[in-house]
Amino acid sequence: MNQQVSFDYQECFKDIYYFLYSNGNSSRAERIVSDITKVLLCKLMIEKNKTVNIDDMDIKQILGMLKETYPVAFEQFDDFALTEDDLKNVMALLSNISLSDAPSHIIGDAFQAIIGPTIRGDKGQFFTPKSLVKCMIKIIDPKDGEIIMDPACGTGGFLVESYGYQYNGKQSETNSYYIGIDKDKDMSDLSMAVTEIITSGKSKVYNQNSLEILCEGCKNHDLLGTIDVILTNPPFGSKIGVTEKTILEKYEFGHAWTFSEKDNTWYKMSNIVKSQDPQVLFIELCINLLKDGGRMAIVLPEGVFGNKSQGYIWAYLKEHGNIVAMIDCPRNTFQPSTDTKTNVLIFEKTKKKTKKIKIAVAKNCGHDRRGRTTNSNNEPLPDDFFDIGFEYKKKNSLWWKTVSLRGTYYVPRYFENDALLIEYKKSEKFISVGEMIENGYLRIHSGHEVGSEAYGTGNIPFIRTSDLINFEVSSDPTNSVSEAIYEQYSKQQNLKEGDILFIADGRYRIGKTAILNKYNLKCIIQSHIDIFSLSEKSPIQPYEFLYLMNSQIVQEQIRNLVFIQSTLGTLGNRIKEIQIPLPVRNDEWNKKIHAFQKNIETRAKILSQLNEIQHSFEL
Repeated sequence: MNQQVSFDYQECFKDIYYFLYSNGNSSRAERIVSDITKVLLCKLMIEKNKTVNIDDMDIKQILGMLKETYPVAFEQFDDFALTEDDLKNVMALLSNISLSDAPSHIIGDAFQAIIGPTIRGDKGQFFTPKSLVKCMIKIIDPKDGEIIMDPACGTGGFLVESYGYQYNGKQSETNSYYIGIDKDKDMSDLSMAVTEIITSGKSKVYNQNSLEILCEGCKNHDLLGTIDVILTNPPFGSKIGVTEKTILEKYEFGHAWTFSEKDNTWYKMSNIVKSQDPQVLFIELCINLLKDGGRMAIVLPEGVFGNKSQGYIWAYLKEHGNIVAMIDCPRNTFQPSTDTKTNVLIFEKTKKKTKKIKIAVAKNCGHDRRGRTTNSNNEPLPDDFFDIGFEYKKKNSLWWKTVSLRGTYYVPRYFENDALLIEYKKSEKFISVGEMIENGYLRIHSGHEVGSEAYGTGNIPFIRTSDLINFEVSSDPTNSVSEAIYEQYSKQQNLKEGDILFIADGRYRIGKTAILNKYNLKCIIQSHIDIFSLSEKSPIQPYEFLYLMNSQIVQEQIRNLVFIQSTLGTLGNRIKEIQIPLPVRNDEWNKKIHAFQKNIETRAKILSQLNEIQHSFEL
């Protein structure tokens, strides 16, 4: 089936959606898509049973026949929201396409064309980009006959794509079975119908809170220890934390944990936590669902990978199997739906232990922050997930590196720094920020928050992250404060000419720098900005330091060392790990730094003069 036919299916499904939106009894996206799924099953029923004629039936009769034909899919379905006339009009729109003859991926693509833009997660669930789904499936490589499960299935994307991956044009159907569970009824209904159509009945989707599975006597408790493959993107976020004690008490991660420095070990406490993030409980649930030798690929927020206080999660993972691989996902992978930074964990439940794992760092995901998939020239944006999935089993992959887990951080790109510096250190000498501090070459202290009530009380610049532009402080800052506020903080900040301002946390500008000079020295620095003060005995002078902090090798290190907690990034104490190349002061270097310093100082002087002119107008 060619691309044009695939496009026709998408257009057909979109036409149905917008027809029901304009003419149906409901404008709620989930309700409309739920009706579409029943319509599709109705169409499939007619194609398979030519004697069925719905023109002579009312809605109740049609629904009854659907329930009889698809008893598993309709176990928990409710009635149509559309009228008999609407149903007949929609069936007319479907008259020119065939569901029974279409390859599974065509139906999946077409259905996702209406699901993606119309339904948004308000309970922590966000649709996983298809390229990432396919990448995860390629790495896990589901085998024929295996049970594949997604305990937070949403609209069934992982299940549908797994079926497509396994079938992939084969003459015979796959012998695998696909299980989905979702707490949201709309989502489970949609997934149920779509997987029923695509897998020809080799699937089952339940409307259930998956986290209840560990509770004895609950539905699907018998699934524990029976699953070959889990592919999932569970709901995440502290705002939707699990607080039900009956659930928390069944989970190891529902208890408090403490770390013993003496034993270098995490210990579970007897007390139940008041709330636990759902993604943390899902990790434990998935491990319990897997049989020995089972594999899991799970999308998780980066906070799980880089938060020392959650080290017990990784201790638990290591106890029950192997961390096989990790993928570092771009910041905008789930944008525009959510700004939360995510990574992927690949895990195998096994008693055989290994310390080596594979990591890959994706920098592009096929769309930008606004969800656009093409650039200004209408060219597709690059997507690294395709290559990462394809090259997973290659011996000499450009994407995958084999590393040893060490320390307390598990953010994939953190392990890239060692490899990054190896080649550079062959020709250059480096000194770490930590070494500079220990040797008395450098002192780092943070800025302060003055409170919004101080904004606009005077003309002293309050320098925020947005005010660091082109190596200098903006001459027209967003906010200014009074002389009294300045006096309150000036002694604590103790700013001097030559101090380097460095954005240490925030959303997007971490690593940006500026230098203080006599034209911009009188100011207050915000708390998100670190102040680097170099001593006279430092082997690197202020303008050299500013220049080197913006070099490619340092900026790449900063990117690898910044961890994202939910939506905000921070360097934390890892700032001390940054390696600064020591300058070789030959004529070329001296000329470069002299020109760099002269340009910055000249511009600062001109901007100061222009600022004075501006103030004279105001007077």
